[in-house]
Amino acid sequence: MSLNWFKKNPVEDERIVNLKNKLYKEVYTLIMIICSISVIIKSFALPRTESVWLEMLIMLGGSLYFGIRSVALGIYSDEVEVHDQRSKVSFNKRNVLWCFAIGFILALYCGIRSAILYGNNNSATEIKHFIIVFFATLIINVPLFVIVSSVIHYSANKVSQKMSQNDPFDS
Repeated sequence: MSLNWFKKNPVEDERIVNLKNKLYKEVYTLIMIICSISVIIKSFALPRTESVWLEMLIMLGGSLYFGIRSVALGIYSDEVEVHDQRSKVSFNKRNVLWCFAIGFILALYCGIRSAILYGNNNSATEIKHFIIVFFATLIINVPLFVIVSSVIHYSANKVSQKMSQNDPFDS
């Protein structure tokens, strides 16, 4: 008689596994929201950006890990396929819309921050700083986000499709 303390039970209840995955997704989202709020508050409260590096590392590292693992497992292309079948808006168009939204929000954030930090309590200077920084950020970031996102999506989808084809368990 051997003790099986360190062996995993190969049979797991699918409902429990799905609920755990849902909890992990919620925790990941909560961590991203907390880190984002911390970055926003610190960037307005503190003039230097060194204090937000940890939050940025957590957000970027978690996102990169998730993205790389989903591509390596072949899940990314399957997710894109399922999304395109269920939604009226394709995955690629959704990414472009998100890039526009994120670019706009980032431009607002940079414009407001610039007006507050460098406006010298002068309404005309604050408005001028806001407009210049807002439009410069918008013009630079939105096309950059769209191009980078499209290239990453196309590459990740191709690699994920290859990984999915090579999966011996996928029928």
